[in-house]
Amino acid sequence: MVMLLTLSCGSSSSNNNGGTPCQMVGGAICTKACACTDGPGCNLVQDGLTVTFDTEADCRGFMVTLACSDSTMPGYNDAAACLPLVNAAMCTGTGTDGALMFPADAACQSP
Repeated sequence: MVMLLTLSCGSSSSNNNGGTPCQMVGGAICTKACACTDGPGCNLVQDGLTVTFDTEADCRGFMVTLACSDSTMPGYNDAAACLPLVNAAMCTGTGTDGALMFPADAACQSP
């Protein structure tokens, strides 16, 4: 979960269909994490640690805006390689405990 805790901020988007590769990864993460969780919250889980956002906007503020603001230190090692991993990621749990299993692959980790 180190990746989620060491992200650095850029433009937030309401969808994951555009923007830089970093923004597309962050958008896809939030879209899937929010779809996994019943209610307004969005949960991500990696290595047994769960990160919870109150709303999709909060998730995007962190995973897109914050993670992608510094072009010299993007939030993901290889966003182009990470995107298909995020798209293939599965949900775990149900209801408000549902969460997106964040890809453990190095491409999705913070540099």
